[in-house]
Amino acid sequence: MDRGTRRLVFCAATLLVGLFLGRTVVGALWDDAPLRRAVASHRASLSRGGDAGERPDRADVEAARALAAVLDARLEALLPALAWERPAAYDVPPGASPDLAYIDALRREQDALVRAARYVGRSVPADLGMPVPNPTGLEDVLEALRALHVVHLVVTAGLDAGIDAVDAIRVPPRGARRRQAGFLDAHPVEFDLTGAPAAVHRLLRALAEGETWLLLDEVRLEALDEDGETVRCRMRVATVDVDPDAEPAGRGGAP
Repeated sequence: MDRGTRRLVFCAATLLVGLFLGRTVVGALWDDAPLRRAVASHRASLSRGGDAGERPDRADVEAARALAAVLDARLEALLPALAWERPAAYDVPPGASPDLAYIDALRREQDALVRAARYVGRSVPADLGMPVPNPTGLEDVLEALRALHVVHLVVTAGLDAGIDAVDAIRVPPRGARRRQAGFLDAHPVEFDLTGAPAAVHRLLRALAEGETWLLLDEVRLEALDEDGETVRCRMRVATVDVDPDAEPAGRGGAP
């Protein structure tokens, strides 16, 4: 065998050995048999509906949709009753001075509430918790008149219920206002009252059942004597503005 023939035979043998080793290495690194078996198993599972148990039943989905529709309808009917409507007595008449309108309203309420309390031997803060100095400008005056309306409702209900005293009234600054349930913008007034437990109960019930919808928030009761005959009630009472298009709390609405 001459040199050329030996070289040809050697190259052929080397090529065969290389192909054999290459297939062995590739098979070891990329064995697609398990992958093919997994794909086949998943395809069979889907064809048998193997994942159907993880999906909600169609009847349950339809029932949930029907319940959501009922709740949406109830909410749509309820929202107008929640929203505060400004009474004429707590508004600024067209063309009137906001400052003078506020002074007139405050004096009217002081005459009606502070004097009425003194007449029956009870006490109410003389300034009714209104801001000092007096608000100026239409927007600030309207906000103060709104708070004055809440004061009127709570103090009147308290005197009718037989509480002993309204110890303090505070109107938080605007920055303290909070959104409730995402679509309710609360305008609170804070109260400290003292009286017998039965009187405080009558007051809270009257506020909850009143014609004007009020949000009772952070209601706290504290006994002032060992017998519990006198209690202090601290609470925030708010009117609300309703924004039905706002995102619910927890899904983009304000906390």
